[in-house]
Amino acid sequence: MTLAEDLVNTYNIVRNIEKMPEVDGLSALFAQHGMPLAAELSEADLAAAHRLRPVLREVFGAPDEATAVALLNRVLADHRAVPHYTDHDGTWHLHVAAPDASPVDRYAADAAMALLGVITTGGMDRLHVCVGNRCAEVFVDTSRNQSRRYCSPLICGNRAHAAAHRARRKAEAVPQGG
Repeated sequence: MTLAEDLVNTYNIVRNIEKMPEVDGLSALFAQHGMPLAAELSEADLAAAHRLRPVLREVFGAPDEATAVALLNRVLADHRAVPHYTDHDGTWHLHVAAPDASPVDRYAADAAMALLGVITTGGMDRLHVCVGNRCAEVFVDTSRNQSRRYCSPLICGNRAHAAAHRARRKAEAVPQGG
C-alpha cells in the first residue's frame, strides 16, 4: 500500500469508524513506512494527520488529473515541501519535506509525491475508491490491465461475488409467471 492509501483508509467513511483514534496508531503507521521519529508524536500531530486524510481521499475521487494535481500541489505547499538532496545514508537521494519538518509534514509531502508519481506515470485511472457494497477504501491499481475494482479481491471482491451468486440463485428460484 502507499502512504496515502494507508492514511486515508484509517477512517471508514461508510461506517463512520475511526481506525486511528490515538497517537499510538499514528506512530505505528509511521513505523510501518519506515519513518523515523526524533520525538514522540503528539495530539497535535494526530489532529494534523486527521486533517490531511480527507484531502488525500479527495485526490482518489478527483474527476480529472488537473484537479488531483492541484490538490496534491496544495498539500505540498501546505506542508512546506522543500525538495533537497541529501546523502545522510551514504547515497544521494531526494527528500521532499523540509529538513526540520514535522513528522506529519514529512508524511504529507512523501504521500503527495507518491500520488503525483502514480498520476504522471500511470494516469489518474490508477487511483480508485473500492466499489464494494459496504466499503469506501481507496487503492492504487497496479494491475497490468487496470481492471481492479475492489480494495481487496479476497474481502470486498469475494463479498460482491457471493452477493451476485445469491441474487442469481434467488432469481432462479422465483417461479416464472405464465
